[in-house]
Amino acid sequence: MPNNILLVTPASPFEPSSGAQQRTALLYTALQTIGKVDVLLLEPTSGLSRLASPNPGILAHGLWHQRFFGIGKFHPDVALNQALKIDGLDVGNYQMIVSRYLNPICKLYIPSGMRTIVDLDDWGYHYAVGAIALASRLKSMYAAWLTRRQLKRFGAFFFVSRRDQVSYPELRSVVLPNIPFNPPAEPYPQSDSATLLFVGSLWYAPNREGIDHFLARCWPAIKVARPEARLLLVGAAPPAIRHAWEQHPGVSAPGFVNSLDEAYRHAAFTIAPIHSGGGTNIKILESLAYGRTCITTPHCAGAFQADLVTTGLEIARNDAHFSELCIALLSDTGNLRRRAEESRILLDKYYSHAMFVERVTQLGAHHA
Repeated sequence: MPNNILLVTPASPFEPSSGAQQRTALLYTALQTIGKVDVLLLEPTSGLSRLASPNPGILAHGLWHQRFFGIGKFHPDVALNQALKIDGLDVGNYQMIVSRYLNPICKLYIPSGMRTIVDLDDWGYHYAVGAIALASRLKSMYAAWLTRRQLKRFGAFFFVSRRDQVSYPELRSVVLPNIPFNPPAEPYPQSDSATLLFVGSLWYAPNREGIDHFLARCWPAIKVARPEARLLLVGAAPPAIRHAWEQHPGVSAPGFVNSLDEAYRHAAFTIAPIHSGGGTNIKILESLAYGRTCITTPHCAGAFQADLVTTGLEIARNDAHFSELCIALLSDTGNLRRRAEESRILLDKYYSHAMFVERVTQLGAHHA
């Protein structure tokens, strides 16, 4: 008999515009190779816990009350579970529950013996040096300790990188990396453009802080060496922040765009000047899929271990080196073209849709 699976997620798999929604869509599709999948959308709210009207394809849409200071963050929500029961949703009727992130599944009462898998996306959040005061850092360390204590409640896990997985050898897990969601059939031909491209959600603190740092520490030197250089920042961000960035010479920040094709097609290469955060920075893999080399930091590159660091990634040791790499690549179209070709081969090997489905099946179909 096919498995009956409940996918619990705060990000709908049917509206794949953000990175979180795209990973959910990939996971939903992969789980369908194992059995029938129902989707329970669970999101926090400042109001009372309740059910909202679900969009097409969603079995139920639950809102759980988020208390001040994270009180009871990992406790089951009594009112939410009662509302789900009244609506006819009994999680005990499923053979397996898979959750995007740790928090949503913690809100449910899980029957003893239920098979569970938690997708630990954005796990192991790293703070930039000097990014927060000591009191805030201690608070964050306590929150991380409390979060790790919840892992024993569940049966198996997806980690997005070996860097995250290696600290938990006692857990039943597989590495399920982020992959390009809808890459072009072939990498785009190399452009003679002098445009550097960044793609990402610019409201996300590590991305926003990374751009601020790059503009302050790297961009001035690049503009002196290559006055024709341009920087395109693509991704949702408040208008005031985008306006401030555009005060720098040669910088354009149009915000969210419906299609990234033209942005990648007319870019020389991409940058990912990120020094903090978690996950595997899908923006890097997406860049390589489009045929664009990416200059990044050791923090970002560490998520890929040795899979990609010998080809399409340029890893900047420090701010001065980041500037030097940008200046050098603006003058070396031939090298960019060769590295893009090598990168696509490695993407097909390590970060393909077939690999993603295989990893989900590996853990989902055999997890007992």
